[in-house]
Amino acid sequence: FFCALQLVNRSILSGEKELTSLLKEIDYYLHLLETYKSEVSKNYLLSSRETVSMLIDKGEATSIEAKEYLGDADDPGNKFMDTYYCQQVLRNFWLGYGERCRHFAQKGFARIPQGRYFSHIIKFYYGLSLLEMLKKKSNYVRYKEVEEIIESLQVAVEHADSNIRNKLELLQAELHGLGARHNEAVALYNAAIASAEKSEFIHEQGLACERAGLYYKKMGCARDALVHFQQAHACY
Repeated sequence: FFCALQLVNRSILSGEKELTSLLKEIDYYLHLLETYKSEVSKNYLLSSRETVSMLIDKGEATSIEAKEYLGDADDPGNKFMDTYYCQQVLRNFWLGYGERCRHFAQKGFARIPQGRYFSHIIKFYYGLSLLEMLKKKSNYVRYKEVEEIIESLQVAVEHADSNIRNKLELLQAELHGLGARHNEAVALYNAAIASAEKSEFIHEQGLACERAGLYYKKMGCARDALVHFQQAHACY
């Protein structure tokens, strides 16, 4: 069941499976867990299921009675909380709840050791959320936070290129866009799209296309914006 859990998490992060199909797959694994009386992976699968359910319809028609059990959230030995905070960051970012995304990201930073894959995922979405705020209002502290996240991912990409490179490039593209460095921004948006496609992170490829489209729209390049929005739609 550990392998099934890893497969589910990979599917959520990559977007390689349609969400309703993934939900059915998770329910099948949960049924097997009940059949074989295995509780080890159940809580983690329930957390993944909650994320998929929220992304489909905010749980309105796809939720189930069984829910993830948090235990003692303040216990440093409660490893489930690492997963919980990462899932919460994912859910709230994609649902457009920026403040909640940042809240759970900061909770995750306080307990997840640096270098863990979950910490890189949280940094990526937290960085994008900060950049959205910076587009509306300049803030030196937030700008420095983004720079620190980029520096951290620059180290991580040396050890996990296929998992990290597209995330690093998208954050760099957004930062260059804020700084009116057009050529650098365009080159990095293109790189982020290509890296996400190569690594088969389909949702993140769509995200890079969407952010590139928004940048082109801001710059008054309507045709380029439309092309990238269409690409993003195809990925989503």
